[in-house]
Amino acid sequence: MILRTFRLVPVFLLALLAACSGLPTAQDADVMPIVHDGNAHRGMKRAVVVIPGAMASVGMFEPVLDWDLGDGAVLAYRFPGLDGTKLNHRLDIAAAGELIAETMDKLEVEEVYLIGFSTGGPVALEAARRLPRKEVSVALISSAGPFPAGIEASVEGFFDVVGALVRSHGTSMEDAWLENYRTLLYGRKHYVNGDTAKQSKVLAEEQRGQLLTPGPRMTMAHTADLMTWTLPQDPNLAKAKIGVFHGREDTVFPIGPTSRFAVSIPADGMKIYDGQGHILFVTAPTLWDDVRTFFGLKAGPPPGK
Repeated sequence: MILRTFRLVPVFLLALLAACSGLPTAQDADVMPIVHDGNAHRGMKRAVVVIPGAMASVGMFEPVLDWDLGDGAVLAYRFPGLDGTKLNHRLDIAAAGELIAETMDKLEVEEVYLIGFSTGGPVALEAARRLPRKEVSVALISSAGPFPAGIEASVEGFFDVVGALVRSHGTSMEDAWLENYRTLLYGRKHYVNGDTAKQSKVLAEEQRGQLLTPGPRMTMAHTADLMTWTLPQDPNLAKAKIGVFHGREDTVFPIGPTSRFAVSIPADGMKIYDGQGHILFVTAPTLWDDVRTFFGLKAGPPPGK
């Protein structure tokens, strides 16, 4: 029965992919998914653009708002149906990158710092390769890779949810999602480590009543394009400074393919967080300092303080 289900997963994904393809991109739907912190202005020296992953809010980047940018601003790219946007369009990775690049050009920014999490990683790369005349740095956090990474993540994620349902004894779907959240935090092997398992349980309980459980329409609006996304042979990224920040126990985008992708880009550096999973912004306390250091930016107090 499990084998039969496994064979049906790609068919199910293709059906959803076809259903989602009718949604327009942000440009075609006349949606402006990019917002800023109020400090953006034409001719500013630097801009930090944060790009969350599928089913993730831009709120995950809250610590980045504390950065002292001097003459600069933080901008965020919002995914369909989240952070005040309507679910009337889909994420097109290349189109999203193009929109970010166009915004940077219109603002005449000198230095661009792109931070992409998960599916937001490819968006950051697509933006960077369209900004060859600017000083561009990119931080890829738990980043998705090229085809077939998206399909593999969907299939493996399906079985992780099934496993979570079994561990939660089928009590409720919320309990299953919380169990799956534990896997996202520290990976599949952490349950045998008493201290880490206890920590994941505590962190998961903190999310009770708050976890987003999206339906198929939002899921595919966020992830459908990732199923086939890849970079061209010459992605025009030679001038960009690219850092990869990844958990060794990431179950969504495993460390092996990610390491090979980092070499192929090529990335300027890769930091691996031992014992950490996909949600580094929750489990890795030094993450934002590591990214800031890679960018060469210094932290400062929150605005107004």
